[in-house]
Amino acid sequence: MALAYTASGWTELIVALSIFVPVAAAAVITIFVLRGAKNDPDEQRWQQQADERKRLQQEPEAEAPGD
Repeated sequence: MALAYTASGWTELIVALSIFVPVAAAAVITIFVLRGAKNDPDEQRWQQQADERKRLQQEPEAEAPGD
């Protein structure tokens, strides 16, 4: 690894890692948090309501008796 043979090489390596590591960590945390959104009770309730609306819109409307 020729980059780390000099003092400036070590500096470049440390600067590169100080940029790359936080970005990679933020990406991992973001993916973890967004995948957890599937288990959100509010999101599940909204999805159930959307499914129910869609099902009701697809069913033919029943005629009112006695008219």
